[in-house]
Amino acid sequence: MVSLCTAGGAMVAVVLAGVANPQAHATADDREKRSAEVLHELVPSPAGPGCAAAVGRRGSVVWEAGRGKADLTAGRAITSKTVFDMASNSKQFTAEAVLLLAGRHQLALNDPLSNFLDNPPAWTRDVTLGDLMRHTSGITDYQDLLEAKGVKLTDPAGQKEAIAAILGSRPEDPPGERFSYSNSNYVLLAHVVERVTGKPFATFLQQEFFAPLHLRMALSPAVDVPGKAKSYDEKDGSFTPVSSPWKQYGDGSVQTTPGEFVRWADNYRTGRIGGKELLTGVTEGAVSVGDVLRRRGIEEGRYGAGILLLPDKSLVHRGDWEGFHSTFIVSPDRNTAVTVACNVDSPDNFRAANQLLDIWAK
Repeated sequence: MVSLCTAGGAMVAVVLAGVANPQAHATADDREKRSAEVLHELVPSPAGPGCAAAVGRRGSVVWEAGRGKADLTAGRAITSKTVFDMASNSKQFTAEAVLLLAGRHQLALNDPLSNFLDNPPAWTRDVTLGDLMRHTSGITDYQDLLEAKGVKLTDPAGQKEAIAAILGSRPEDPPGERFSYSNSNYVLLAHVVERVTGKPFATFLQQEFFAPLHLRMALSPAVDVPGKAKSYDEKDGSFTPVSSPWKQYGDGSVQTTPGEFVRWADNYRTGRIGGKELLTGVTEGAVSVGDVLRRRGIEEGRYGAGILLLPDKSLVHRGDWEGFHSTFIVSPDRNTAVTVACNVDSPDNFRAANQLLDIWAK
């Protein structure tokens, strides 16, 4: 397993597929037992923060569970109904919103960013929407830009401040030259969607994705939605609550459960939203993530529309933000999906997600 850590607390995770499961015809009871064992291994003690996990098969949740505490002060346990901030796994919806509008001929991926800005800097004429979507714009992550201005994660900052910082800077690399993961790209894409549709981004996602698919999801940055876990930092066995008043979106901020997220994954199989054109667009033109993987002797992944495409055709992404961590995997045949979400750093959630996929995808 390999992780590409990036600025802004976001991360794309490359998770290698597990070895073939010799018990291909395991009973449902056996699979549930083995899945519970995976979760217990991931969260050894239920007394501290923990994780929830879910497995979906062709749109139905076949297993889900939680272990640990969602709120240490209140003693509230993590269950299958606990809500997590999915962080950078939210980028899928932003990318697919752009693909949806492209399918309606309201924009094109080769449109320059400057078309969607007032008084655009000259450099935005050379950056396309496709560059933003695939992280080849060369634009610096807005967290680095804001922190360079003295804005801390504990200070208020929203979409307006992030975009102003981005447009007041210059790209580090020429657009289209190389993959460089930056949350700025997706904040800008959310702005493009709002400019094209005339709707708040949260409203667009609700109307076009969440409501039609009957998903209990919300785009809600820096808000404690009902049932949401508190997030924590761990040091020497002690847990400290963490949170930030930053309210950027497009790069993150979708709040939901792992079970709802694996239900969403079935759109990668059915194309119910967006049809065949959107499904093609998810991986069409995906770009190499570069030398990071090859230096480790691993076949490279390719970044498409808010998702990483591995050589075996599985789809993978990870999200990390202020104590929340999530891993999302869709099997190569698109029939099985896994989501693991935690409210404290849990490096083994990559491994756990792959183990669950191995149990249920055979």
